[in-house]
Amino acid sequence: MKPLSRFSITVSLFTVTLSIALALAASIISYTHYANRASALTAGRELMERSAEVVRLQTASLIEPINAIAQYSGDWLDVNVEPKASGHPARKRLISFLSAMPQIANIYIGYEDGSNYLVGATRTLPEARLQEMGAPEGTVFREQIILRGDRDRPVQIERFLDENSVTLHTNSNEDEITYDPRERPWYEQAIDSPLVERTDVYLFTGSKRPGLTVSKRHARGVVGVDITLSDLSSFLDSEPQAKSGVLAIISHEGTLLAHSSLKDNPEGDDRYAALSALQEQVRNPDRDKIKTVEVSGHPWMTHISAIGLGAGERENLAIAMPSREVIGEITRASQRTILVSILIALCSIPVIWLVSRSLSRPLKTLAKGTRRIRNFDLDKPFSQSSVVNEVFQLETALDQMRTSLVTFGRYVPKALVQQMIKRQETPEPGGEKRDVTVLFMDIENFTAMSSKLPPEEVMNRMSRYFEVVTQTLLEHEATIDKFIGDAVMAFWNAPNLVDDHPVKACRAALAVIDACKAETDSWSDEDILPLRTRIGLHAGEAIVGNVGSSDRLNYTALGDTVNFASRLEGLNREKKTSILISAELAKRVEGRIAVRSAGEAHIKGYDDAIEVFELKPDDREIPT
Repeated sequence: MKPLSRFSITVSLFTVTLSIALALAASIISYTHYANRASALTAGRELMERSAEVVRLQTASLIEPINAIAQYSGDWLDVNVEPKASGHPARKRLISFLSAMPQIANIYIGYEDGSNYLVGATRTLPEARLQEMGAPEGTVFREQIILRGDRDRPVQIERFLDENSVTLHTNSNEDEITYDPRERPWYEQAIDSPLVERTDVYLFTGSKRPGLTVSKRHARGVVGVDITLSDLSSFLDSEPQAKSGVLAIISHEGTLLAHSSLKDNPEGDDRYAALSALQEQVRNPDRDKIKTVEVSGHPWMTHISAIGLGAGERENLAIAMPSREVIGEITRASQRTILVSILIALCSIPVIWLVSRSLSRPLKTLAKGTRRIRNFDLDKPFSQSSVVNEVFQLETALDQMRTSLVTFGRYVPKALVQQMIKRQETPEPGGEKRDVTVLFMDIENFTAMSSKLPPEEVMNRMSRYFEVVTQTLLEHEATIDKFIGDAVMAFWNAPNLVDDHPVKACRAALAVIDACKAETDSWSDEDILPLRTRIGLHAGEAIVGNVGSSDRLNYTALGDTVNFASRLEGLNREKKTSILISAELAKRVEGRIAVRSAGEAHIKGYDDAIEVFELKPDDREIPT
């Protein structure tokens, strides 16, 4: 196969220089475009700020009168007078409030004896609810009186009034009355506070609609003023921004309190998606209260700001508008300004694109290759196909580096190599204290097997055995330290931190026993004793790091924790067990991994007998 022609870096640089000259015009166009766009966005932000300020002021004009009613209700001369069957002295005052302020749904006075007096506007009640109550035609106000006091059974009287407060119809109910103002959120919240309070959203008893109540304590009870969320939504819908955008009042938790009207079909109205974006922005606030988001593939501008919603409580006023509605005209003027420049540069775009693609492709390949090396992703060879000679040499060197690291990774823990590459460290002798879980494992009757089989067969079997062990341990986040004949040493929590490493080590040991048994059971030898894998586990402090000389290092763990794990592995022969763990490890996994005491044992290097515990493969984990 004829080799590819390769060009020098000089030719490549010449080509790049020519491309830069051609791209200069595009850079100027881009700068002009983005500068104009930045100006447009600045203007758009100012427009959104002004819109939000207008809505906040108008909302305040709705809410502040409600606050004032609650704030000064204690000064009413008749507020402490309990209602009678005929009504209450405050009726005229309350009806005047409802007439003057249509944003108010109900006003009521709850008393400490459980009596309640309410005057509400029937416009807030659904038609079906009015019919259920028996409200006659022409009803404008509803008066509800609940009398408790010293009565054995409470009495409820309900009157329906016309616009002149003339009674049209009266209902009286002496059946079981369940409504008690003292159990309602607006009463409970205000009765222990000297300030005006505001509830969270709840369902009103009369209309069964959600709303908020502003309330304040008086000498003998609480005065409450209702505003329904539907009224807030109607107010937002009347704002000019609602024609093409969406306005909403959203709680700090992201709950939608009120919003301007949307189409019945969510798929045909981008404002549904914009509303969801506003809720997400409230749940995850940042410093910039004005943002640009994508809605159905189109840019929208959003604005989040605090808004007073009664009793000093503040929620979030959220506005979303299509960017074309906010900055469309400014953007179109900018586009006309740069149109001529774009037409002049248009003819050079294909040339710039072809040259840029040709030069960037090998560089992108090299960049991807270095990222793969950094992530220790070394399985796939790197491409070596660039026509640029110097780049081809880099590709070749990169693949040689990959091959070298593959070889290097077979001798040291992969996690350690990844860490060294990531940190660009030079390995040096030394270590640090680390809480680790250490595993030692060995094969019982290995010596007998190896003495009766050819060395090639022993090597073949052990290679398969160690492959099973290695894959199982790595799946459980272990660092494999070394292979010593038929033995393996591994540990957890170094070099990388491993969450809950004692439990993961126990699970790994159980998995290794299963995997190794399946492998060794396949070795059918009638004259050789059956093989059995033994494991010792211990958790505690050890020194982990590089041990050795300046010429050769080994990343390992040293200390009493390591020695004790090794002793536990050997103790399996005496205890006739497969997995022994220390009391310290048993304590750490208590309640999550099934363990049982294996009694006490004298371990070399320790004066007193030490209790050890067994992990049984058939017990597994404790159900949760």
